[in-house]
Amino acid sequence: MVEPSSLGTHVKPAEFISQAIKASTTRDVEALLSQLPITPEDQYAFDEEHPAIGWKPGQFHWIPVGRERGNAGRIKLANQPVNPIAERTINGMEALIELACQRELASAPNAISPSTPRDAVRRYFDLPSLDQLPKLDDSEQSKKIRTNARDLARKLRVRLLWDKPAREFAVAVEDEGIGQPPSLIHRTLLSLGSTTKADKPYLIGVFGQGGSSACAVSRLSWVISRRASDLLDGEADGVGWTVIRHVFPKGRRDDYFAYLACHPDGRVPFVAAGDADAARIPHGTRFVHIGYDFGKGGSAITRQLFPALNHVLYNPILPFELYATRLTADVVYGNGYRLSLLGTRGTQPPALDKVFPPLPVGA
Repeated sequence: MVEPSSLGTHVKPAEFISQAIKASTTRDVEALLSQLPITPEDQYAFDEEHPAIGWKPGQFHWIPVGRERGNAGRIKLANQPVNPIAERTINGMEALIELACQRELASAPNAISPSTPRDAVRRYFDLPSLDQLPKLDDSEQSKKIRTNARDLARKLRVRLLWDKPAREFAVAVEDEGIGQPPSLIHRTLLSLGSTTKADKPYLIGVFGQGGSSACAVSRLSWVISRRASDLLDGEADGVGWTVIRHVFPKGRRDDYFAYLACHPDGRVPFVAAGDADAARIPHGTRFVHIGYDFGKGGSAITRQLFPALNHVLYNPILPFELYATRLTADVVYGNGYRLSLLGTRGTQPPALDKVFPPLPVGA
């Protein structure tokens, strides 16, 4: 792996990662990458059997996501722009659950893992299904549960950002979950069709592929992750980071999605723990999908994203915050929760979120 000092010969690591964590436009990312020695994609062709061939020591290279040159078709799976955002958000929920589960196992190695995601949420967060929250009474215990749900939502945030000069959206999904050590990011957050979840029934996804489809509707994607310090399991502390982009090789038809790597085995660049602490980067993961293409949604997406996420995540296992080009958050509990509000004391029936086209009526 490239040593922290190698990055330091080109930039100051703490300053670089401080800027990276705030990067939300194509301009921001290109300015950061321009400071680094990056081998152009047409000067290095990744070979899964012999990845070191053509590798230039001391430089960063573009490696296919999942280390698979034919990954474009699999990454372009999403049929609606909101679906990848929902997938990324679910990944954040899993990260929060995994943090709690691994801490339980650290203190009680013989503990039996939860059998389902909802079982995990009940055990670790004392939270019922979200559609049951409006049905709770006014007791102190019920108030505590509702307060707990709101506090949990603050640990998972979806941000819709708009850059007016560039006229581009960005979607950031950030969690305060378990995170990943730099040495494992290429095998977890950047994997395709492989899994570390198959033996964990308390998690939702299996192959970790759905969230990657957000890259297909983005110009660039920025990834930053840091493992919780008490769960490093012998791995070095620090912040791993990388950028994902769509690559169109000259003279070839096999376009693919690639990320910036610092070693032929696929490991991502990183900054050491001291620099991460100086930049005040906590544990967890942050994905920023820049230049996000919402199709014909246009500026209306600012109003549409809240009902869309409530619709797609009808009854999510955990709530989360949505910042739709604003500094204040709307909490997403899902439409199951919102429908449960109907008929409760002091509430009014909500207006329809969805607009339905006129339907022909037959004779």
